[in-house]
Amino acid sequence: MLLVLFSTLSASVLIYVLNSCWCLYRNLATAKAVGLPYVVLPWDNLNLPWLLTRPLLLPYLKRLPFTDTIWYALLSVDWPWQQQYTVFHRLGCDNFLLVSPARTYVFTADAAVIDQITRRRNDFPKPIEIYGSLDLYGKNVVTTEGNLWKHHRKTVSPPFNEKNNRMVWHETIRQAQSMVKGWMGDQTQCSLAVNTLAQDCMRLSLHVISHAGFGVHLNWPGAKIEGQQQLANGHLAATDEEDHQEYQFASDHIMSYTDALHALLKNVIWMLVLPIPLLKVLPFKRTKRAYESYVEWGKYLRELFTNKRDDIATSDAKQGMDLMAYLLNSSSIAREPTFLSSTSDDQTQPKPALSDTEVMGNAFVFLLAGHETAANSIHFSCLYLALHPASQRRLQMSLDRAFGSRPVSEWDYDRDFNSLFSGMAGAVLAEELRLIPPVPAIPKCVPSNSSPQTLVIDGKKFYIPPATYVQLISVAVHRNPKLWPTGPPSDWEKPIHPTSNTDNDLEEFKPERWLLREDSKGATSDADATTTEHTEDAPNTATGTNVSHAFHRPPRGAYIPFSEGYRACLGRRFAQVEILVALAVIFKHYSVELDVSEYGTDEELESISAAGKKDFWDKAAGDARTLLREKMGMVFTMQLREGKVPV
Repeated sequence: MLLVLFSTLSASVLIYVLNSCWCLYRNLATAKAVGLPYVVLPWDNLNLPWLLTRPLLLPYLKRLPFTDTIWYALLSVDWPWQQQYTVFHRLGCDNFLLVSPARTYVFTADAAVIDQITRRRNDFPKPIEIYGSLDLYGKNVVTTEGNLWKHHRKTVSPPFNEKNNRMVWHETIRQAQSMVKGWMGDQTQCSLAVNTLAQDCMRLSLHVISHAGFGVHLNWPGAKIEGQQQLANGHLAATDEEDHQEYQFASDHIMSYTDALHALLKNVIWMLVLPIPLLKVLPFKRTKRAYESYVEWGKYLRELFTNKRDDIATSDAKQGMDLMAYLLNSSSIAREPTFLSSTSDDQTQPKPALSDTEVMGNAFVFLLAGHETAANSIHFSCLYLALHPASQRRLQMSLDRAFGSRPVSEWDYDRDFNSLFSGMAGAVLAEELRLIPPVPAIPKCVPSNSSPQTLVIDGKKFYIPPATYVQLISVAVHRNPKLWPTGPPSDWEKPIHPTSNTDNDLEEFKPERWLLREDSKGATSDADATTTEHTEDAPNTATGTNVSHAFHRPPRGAYIPFSEGYRACLGRRFAQVEILVALAVIFKHYSVELDVSEYGTDEELESISAAGKKDFWDKAAGDARTLLREKMGMVFTMQLREGKVPV
């Protein structure tokens, strides 16, 4: 019996190896015909056996003599973040092929190539098969392509308007003030440690998107709105500020609204690799937690959907109040008899509407994208400003000029947003997103059923074969010295990254690189401010909307934190409003510094010289930079996965 089992296993392994060799040979021949530089991998870095055994094998592989080769660096799924511009620099080109038994990839850090790809949506669509995790509750604008994507986009675009941007502005101010009050209490003139910055930024962003997306009012722990009712399940009833409607979750939940979403995002990896019904029966705490969070958040989503639909049916909901109301309004209107369209044989057909599951699928994606992206940017901006006190002081001066002595209650979206966006606050956000974009690579593909697609590189045509994955490496193109003005590094002996851009400052946080003209007081000139609207017929510019010409404007394709072209992020302005006003609330009256208490006692810090204090700060800064370089990772977006930077 054992002999039969061993023989079967050996035969299976042999067949697998032989098939892999044949596939590698075939893909290599195809890659050579393209004419671009290529790197060969013995197995695909997304290969499931490799992903499962990699933690066990890596300690042994690191002892072998080939660990300094390019192909070894590319074995990691996280190589774009780990290597940044290094691989492209070592290859001496900004476009190359990666050949493995499973497939062939094109990787690019070339702005001109990225511009071609993002303009040609039909030729280079998303490989939607890799977005299965975002279909947890239904198809949506992120996980669809072709005509179905057009249908989703047409339906989900209208909520991203100025009325909702104003809502985001006011709700972010409210939540950011609550966050700061949670840190400071009733004290205004003191220094204290904040050990929960990342979690608090996530909470802030979740509260904002819950209000703007679903009409759900969430309060900071310990904070209450006057007259708001405490519910049996621990929630506060959500009060709509315009019509005073109250929304109450059912009392039979085993997780709170916030805990259910956080648990879902934390454990979503299990839903990517295992069937969801299997999670329920596996005897592991993590898989059971994943299943519970999936069920609980689904219940919350369906409650939100059902209540909002009932509001619309009884004409109690106001158009424009939140994103889900828009989706349901659009779908309900499309199903009405008065909106039927006539065909040539005089038969009436309903205009296409989103199904119930598609409405919930889009609502989930809105919440996910609006939650993580903004929270991470607020978090990383605070950390970078703590690491660069001079830039922080410059931001505070800019905020003083923008708002003067006006209280926060008098800050106005229409009056103040553009000055934030085109000033030092906008430069801080632009630089943070340059260094840490939401995703390190944006996936595209040449479909297997299409013809080869042409790319023009340095004036020469290259034909990309069908079934090729194309990756726009945002972290690399954002650091490409051919595309960005550079200066010398701040410290030649201690580069930010050990191998990427060691001879220039593109690895460093320098928001000032975005500000081109200043007056004698350090204020950014806005004499030539212009507005560039993003429409389906006019893809967004590299620097977004309402950008002053005082800002550095990278070439198209060189700056892609929100992607570019027709598939650019619909919620870009939503995120910009939230991030900028949150930073303004924090830094208008407070400073953020690195907490050095781990490196010395209060008595030591008070008694040592300025040089000694600088040594403590240098240690804290070094550890913070190490975490930001080595402990980052992503499931949906880039986050600090291990450790924290105390401030």
